Amino acid sequence: EHIQVIDGEMLQTEEVARLCCVTTQWVHTRVEQEILHAVMRDGTYFFSSQMLIRAKQVANIEHQYDADPQLAALVADLVEEVRTLRAQVKPSD
Repeated sequence: EHIQVIDGEMLQTEEVARLCCVTTQWVHTRVEQEILHAVMRDGTYFFSSQMLIRAKQVANIEHQYDADPQLAALVADLVEEVRTLRAQVKPSD
């Protein structure tokens, strides 16, 4: 499924769960575990597009490797760090 999220647009829990093929309880649990970060408004969590990408990574790692949520979060952090470092050392054309 192709996902297009406009920066600044916030997604609700149900949308994140649907796009990550997980339950809303999975999303709530990852927020409580501080794996995902959300803004709470009127009793509802709202997520940035960056958190959607992180949620997809964590869900995929958990599913693919039967990984613990904390381990999946660590792997997602390392992948993002490697991506950032590669962008910093990439030679200009």
